[in-house]
Amino acid sequence: MGETRATTTVGPACVSRLLRRRLEIALLLISVVTVALGAANLTDQASASATGRSTATTVAKEACSTVVTGNEAVVDLDSHRSFARLRTVCIGTLQLQRSAVIDAGALFVIHDVSPAQYEDTEIVRVDLTTYAVRSVPLGGAAWIFAGLGDIWVETDSTVSSLVELSPSSLRVLNRFADPDGTWRFLPFGGRLWFIDNYSLKTLNPISGRISVVALPWLPTGLSPESITSSGGQMYLLAASQKTPATAIATYNPVSGAHRLVSETGLGGGAGLLGVTGRVLWVEPPGGNMHEVTAYSMQSLRPLVGGFSDGFLNGTWTAVPDAGDLWFQIAGDPLECVSGRTGRVDTELRLPNTFGSQNIAEAMPPGFVAADATNLIIAANETYGANPSESDIAVYALDPRCDA
Repeated sequence: MGETRATTTVGPACVSRLLRRRLEIALLLISVVTVALGAANLTDQASASATGRSTATTVAKEACSTVVTGNEAVVDLDSHRSFARLRTVCIGTLQLQRSAVIDAGALFVIHDVSPAQYEDTEIVRVDLTTYAVRSVPLGGAAWIFAGLGDIWVETDSTVSSLVELSPSSLRVLNRFADPDGTWRFLPFGGRLWFIDNYSLKTLNPISGRISVVALPWLPTGLSPESITSSGGQMYLLAASQKTPATAIATYNPVSGAHRLVSETGLGGGAGLLGVTGRVLWVEPPGGNMHEVTAYSMQSLRPLVGGFSDGFLNGTWTAVPDAGDLWFQIAGDPLECVSGRTGRVDTELRLPNTFGSQNIAEAMPPGFVAADATNLIIAANETYGANPSESDIAVYALDPRCDA
């Protein structure tokens, strides 16, 4: 089994919500807030989080075609350099939050076969060299990640489970029960780590055994809330269930070495989004509003002058991938935030993106995934308008975004 990806993140079972359900709630919130805001201009707000759009607007669009035209370029708004589309891959409607991962030279995505039917999903593998497509039905797929040499999918169909797939054939290798459907797993050190009932636990993917990890060094009253990792180091956010007290810690599960920094401004419900380069990305809680903030992975404190932004839940995306943070609000450019400095490297204008004074009518974020050479976005960014025609588009990665 291979090394874990540094950007996978885990939150607590009682706080985590299945992403599809979270999407439905977010869309309802957008609709309510939109009515309240009326014609207020929201398009100048800088932010991002992945989501669909509300129901009113329909965008006319031709069916997916692999033919590349000249008006589909991604444009760097700082250098004014254009990046032509390399390929369009017609695979249908995508889930656009935590539903794609690049591993072993291929893109793995969750495809909504029938968007109106919640459980009708499949896993699609796209070879990023040949663009060959392979798929396998997997009902209720809600989250996908790579680690320990395989592809993993959490499902929330009739019986919630964690499914292990072969990255080459998509053959099901193992299924593990996830009774509540709310665990979020971190592949690390040959095991899958997760938080359940305010305890840190591990799943041995060979034996299926679940073990509780003792953390006697945590201050009294604090319990694990979220974890992520980078290299051989784990990062843990702990919080009190009764007070605003929180702490962020580094933890080496092999040696037991740890370092803890108390926090006062986060509170329960905060999370660790991931690590890119030298930056730890933290998500403070915010009710209907949410944001992501750059922290130093050394001091475990907010970076001075570092990136911090967000907006209404369900209107923006923030994804650590390819060593950077990818951040976009509905209708706005895609921002590439440096994993070294925590500051914006550049802004990318995606094709067919439009804003609106009514945030519910703006084009939703289109980021899908990135690696060292590729930027992958929704081909036409019409998710929610013409959901059966989302598909994906592949571009060369802007060197200014290369961490």
